Amino acid sequence: MRWPSVFILSIIILVFIAGCTQETADAPVAAGGQEIEEQEAPPELSEEERHWESLFNKTFSDVDCPEAPERNFSDDYYTGPMIDAHIHIMSLPDGAPGQDYEGDNLGIEFSMADWVCMMDYEGTSKALAFFPVWDPIRKESLDVVKMTMEKYPGRFIPFIMPPDDDGSPDGSPTVDAETLREMLEVYPGLFEGYGEIGLYARSGGAPALPPNSARLLEIYPMIREHKLVVYVHLGEGQKAAFEKVLDANPDITFIWHGDQLISCGDCENNLDDVEDILSDHPNVYYGVDELYGDVFLIRPEVKKEEFLAHFEDYEPLLEKDLDTWKRFIERHPDQVLWDTDRGVGAPWSLDPEVAIALNNYSRYFIGHLDPEVQEKYAYRNAEKIFSG
Repeated sequence: MRWPSVFILSIIILVFIAGCTQETADAPVAAGGQEIEEQEAPPELSEEERHWESLFNKTFSDVDCPEAPERNFSDDYYTGPMIDAHIHIMSLPDGAPGQDYEGDNLGIEFSMADWVCMMDYEGTSKALAFFPVWDPIRKESLDVVKMTMEKYPGRFIPFIMPPDDDGSPDGSPTVDAETLREMLEVYPGLFEGYGEIGLYARSGGAPALPPNSARLLEIYPMIREHKLVVYVHLGEGQKAAFEKVLDANPDITFIWHGDQLISCGDCENNLDDVEDILSDHPNVYYGVDELYGDVFLIRPEVKKEEFLAHFEDYEPLLEKDLDTWKRFIERHPDQVLWDTDRGVGAPWSLDPEVAIALNNYSRYFIGHLDPEVQEKYAYRNAEKIFSG
């Protein structure tokens, strides 16, 4: 039996319409009747990927920072801007994923927001910040610096601090020149400085590294190439070697701190060696962090409560500090920096209450310097170093 062609055509059209209706019914539909394109579920993260995602989320999480108090300073206080020329940033944990961490690492106990909160609460505009970078967390550590500069522009002047297993007798305070080059080339132009490099001997760890050692002599040309500032902590007996390096590299700016030149077996316990270096070398600066009555308090064995109690009476502290530092700073007004050396050795130093106690006393001390020197010491000298 032959079917009329019109009837056959009608059957085909009905079957086609039914198929389209079923496909439309099966497809997800958005509000308004528009069809939604199906998407594949994202692949499940590996244990290592989850590990770093968690650490970076914590590293850049917000913190509950108290509102900065209103401070009504008397005329005895310096009230202008401040730049801290020495702040340490904690390292990420370098253990394997899945390990239980108990340290005060960045991404475990602390966020970068803790440093920002500390500075905001006390009224410090920016800081020279030493970011640790080492293997096996080289890339992750560099990522922290890059992300910090993007999230907090203008708050940190980043220095790369790359120890080479310095806790071991076979280690060194710094990686070699080729390793440093590899680190700097991951994010070209990210860093403005190299340091802090502790050139002193470590108890049970790396031996002293003279400023004119072969390792550092290979590094200085790279410092020049990348236009970095060098920050070192000198060891005992390194004055002559340091001066040779300063003479050989007049176009490199150096900053140093540490009392090994004024408190050691062969020293007369004064600032003469420090002053000699400053007087003879215009390319070097000194960071003063031994205030608070000639006592450096930001140490692991000191408790937060002890630190705060230390500042209950300013006058005996100020008398000692002015006797030691006032004439020294005023003789070298263009080469001395205010700094604190906080952030790692004593984690409580990030506490806002500690920050403002330290800052209040620092302002009181600065307020007793020659008015022509106060701003230079508080921030202008640090600003000048990085203005070029």
